[in-house]
Amino acid sequence: MDRLSALRLFVRAVETGSFSRAARDAGLSQPATSRAIAALEADLGARLLLRTTRRLSVTEAGQRVYEQAQRLLDEDSALVEAAAGADREPVGRLRVSTSIAFATDEVAPHIEGFLASFPRVRLDLAATDARVDAVAEGIDLILRLGPLSDSGMTGRRLGVYRRWLVASPEMLARLDEDAPLEDRLRGHCVVCSGSTLGGRWRLDGPQATVSFEASGAVTAGAGSVVRSLAMAGAGVALLPSFAVREELASGRLVRVAPDWSGPPIDLTALWTHRELPRKGRVFLDYLSPLLGLDER
Repeated sequence: MDRLSALRLFVRAVETGSFSRAARDAGLSQPATSRAIAALEADLGARLLLRTTRRLSVTEAGQRVYEQAQRLLDEDSALVEAAAGADREPVGRLRVSTSIAFATDEVAPHIEGFLASFPRVRLDLAATDARVDAVAEGIDLILRLGPLSDSGMTGRRLGVYRRWLVASPEMLARLDEDAPLEDRLRGHCVVCSGSTLGGRWRLDGPQATVSFEASGAVTAGAGSVVRSLAMAGAGVALLPSFAVREELASGRLVRVAPDWSGPPIDLTALWTHRELPRKGRVFLDYLSPLLGLDER
C-alpha cells in the first residue's frame, strides 16, 4: 500500500478510535488495516498508535503525523478537485469555525441535510467562542458574528441578525408598559457579560435611540444561560434573533417593546485562501439560504 493510502487509514483510525471502523470505511479487512498502519510506523520510524484490547491512543509522534497528514490529504483532495473541474463531487475534510451558540442554533440543524447532499465531505465543526488562528488550526471557513479584526483574510458578508428584547410572559406582565423604555427595564435586565455590548445597552426605536447601563439581579457569561434565565422569569434579556426564534414560536419567551432592537450583528464568511475550496463553497451555498437572517 502506498504511503498516502496508509496515511488516510491512519487518520481515519485516529478519528474513529477504531481499526475496525477505519477498515470498514476503506473497504478493507481489519488485519489488512492493522498491517498497513504497522508498515507506516516502520516506514516513518516511529510508534504512532498504542493499541489495547479496549481502545487506541495516539502517541506524541502520532499526533504530529496526524496533523500533517490531515493537511496532506486535504491538499491531495484539492489537487484531484482542481484536475476534475467544477462538476466533480466535493470530497475531503471541511473544517468550519464559528461560535458555540451560532453552531448550536443556526448551523447544526442543517448538517444532516448537507451531508446527505454531499456524502464525501467530512465536516469538522470547530465551535468555540475564542478567536482562532485559522492558518495554524487548519480552518477552511469561519462564520464570524460581529465586527471583523482579521487581516489578510477574504470575506463575504452574508447578512444581519437583530438583537431583540425578550422575557417570559410572566415577566412581561410585571413591567410597566406606560413607562419610558429605560425606566421600564431598569432593575429587570439579565445582562450577558460575555457579549460585546457588556452591561451598556443601546436600543434603537422608531424615532429615537436610548443608551443606558442595564441593571438587574442576575448576570451570566454565556448567551445560552441568559436565555434560560429569561425563560425562568429572571428578567429581560437582549439576545440575537437566531438565539430566541424557537422560544418565541413556542411562547416560552415573548418580545418586549418589539419596536425596539439592539445594535445589529453582521454575519461574515471568512477564509484564508484567495479562493474558498469547492467543498467550502458548496457548504456556504447550501447553508446561506437556510439561515434565519433578518436582512440579507
